[in-house]
Amino acid sequence: MRPFGALIRKHLHDTRGTLILSGAALFALGWLFVYVTSLREGKILEALASDADDGRIGIMRNMGVEEQSVSAAIMMAFWVHPFIHLIISVWAIGRGSSAVGAEVERGTLDLILSRPVSRFSYLLSHVIIAIFGLYFLALSLAAGARLGGHFNFLRVPLSSWMLLRPALNLGALGLPIYGYTLLASALDHVRWRPTMIGSTLTLAAFIARVISLIPDLQRFAWTGYLGRITIFKLYDPVDAVTGAEKLGFHIAVLAGIATTCIVLAFVGFAHRDLPANG
Repeated sequence: MRPFGALIRKHLHDTRGTLILSGAALFALGWLFVYVTSLREGKILEALASDADDGRIGIMRNMGVEEQSVSAAIMMAFWVHPFIHLIISVWAIGRGSSAVGAEVERGTLDLILSRPVSRFSYLLSHVIIAIFGLYFLALSLAAGARLGGHFNFLRVPLSSWMLLRPALNLGALGLPIYGYTLLASALDHVRWRPTMIGSTLTLAAFIARVISLIPDLQRFAWTGYLGRITIFKLYDPVDAVTGAEKLGFHIAVLAGIATTCIVLAFVGFAHRDLPANG
């Protein structure tokens, strides 16, 4: 247990700066989104109740925000901001690509494994820190919104449980991104290829989601197909704070994709040949 604990401490030490700065940024965004919602809530509700041909209002309608929506549902429309996706994706891709490929490239993996550390324990320590980081970031966003709710007026006050549900969904969104990047890293000997693979797959999934939400493209059947195959479809913070009817299913599917990729990464890493030098 001592070598495994040392690995955990090492990963935490290596990532603490990035994690703290990213968490602070998301905390500030959580507060900012509450503030903007408090300023614009009345006008947004009026626009939703009208037949106004506004692209932004149309996108909000496609996300499930309606004129009867509570304050949290309106605020959740801001939680799909690309900057939030970016921070979660960068953490997931960065941790996934550095797990094996980066260590092989630097020539340090054989040194680490020469100590009383198994391949399984080594990779498990990376997975634990990556998942911890994803939920630390997601909960930082929720914490900022919760504190912001004390200092800004909303028609319906926010509760901790109300914000916890979309935070869990946001953390789960990063799991498959981390999973397929880790799988690529576990089979490679450089860092840039897993980074490129993870970034390309994530960007393609995000673009597909954006296209599926654009009102002017709703008349094309292929946009609905794009919307169904992207993992970003499974991140629905508006549903999470209203009925939460799909929340369990969304988290289960995201976790299932991630688990499959992570298990394959463990299998591939356990059976691959490692070079003696990076």
